[in-house]
Amino acid sequence: MVRKLKRTVTSVLPVSNRRTGKCIHCGACCRLPYACSFLKRKPEGGYYCSVYFFRPLNCRKYPRTESEFITADTCGYRFENTVKTNTWTMSLILVVRSFFRKLIQFN
Repeated sequence: MVRKLKRTVTSVLPVSNRRTGKCIHCGACCRLPYACSFLKRKPEGGYYCSVYFFRPLNCRKYPRTESEFITADTCGYRFENTVKTNTWTMSLILVVRSFFRKLIQFN
């Protein structure tokens, strides 16, 4: 609930210029921390927003920054690294991030 409130308040701020990619309609962001009432499931699979053209700013801009990006495992957006890291370091970061996300979702 706190994260959703924070995203709503900060939604007036600009999206990070390091964000790349596009929405792949996985619906993961619309289920944070519970399913949005506007989220609908397509018969052929995937999801869509029933108020897409009128959706609030926190929906339009998610993920606005890397710090609020908690659906990285399924989302089509990514954040480009400004610092070069080797493959091993990046793999370790992804494993640790995934572990903590699962830990947070479990609680």
